[in-house]
Amino acid sequence: MRLNEIYDRYKDDVRFLSIYIREAHADDGWRSPKNLQEGIVYKEPTTDDERTEVASVCQHMLDLKMPMLIDDIGNTVEERYIAIPMRLFLIDADGKLAYVGGEGPRDFKPDEFADAIGAHLKG
Repeated sequence: MRLNEIYDRYKDDVRFLSIYIREAHADDGWRSPKNLQEGIVYKEPTTDDERTEVASVCQHMLDLKMPMLIDDIGNTVEERYIAIPMRLFLIDADGKLAYVGGEGPRDFKPDEFADAIGAHLKG
């Protein structure tokens, strides 16, 4: 997975966090044919504990190495950063957005993200 490669390359210089937000393909919402084929069937969580359980399965199935945080059930992160369904951000040492990737999946560009990290580290 490309994100794991980026994480492995820069993890000593950059703090990586993945944030699991609202389930994009909940069984009681917009169902993904691919998820159905792979037996990934979850209803939209209604509690923080339920969301944490689904996020843990997601992290395991994707073999995502970076630490994962969980958005609260009120979707604070999703609403603030318009992160659905996926998005990449680079936040500099001053807490300012240094890179904001496009909304996925079409504009989810890990290579562009890696280039932004490399350029930011070079200063």
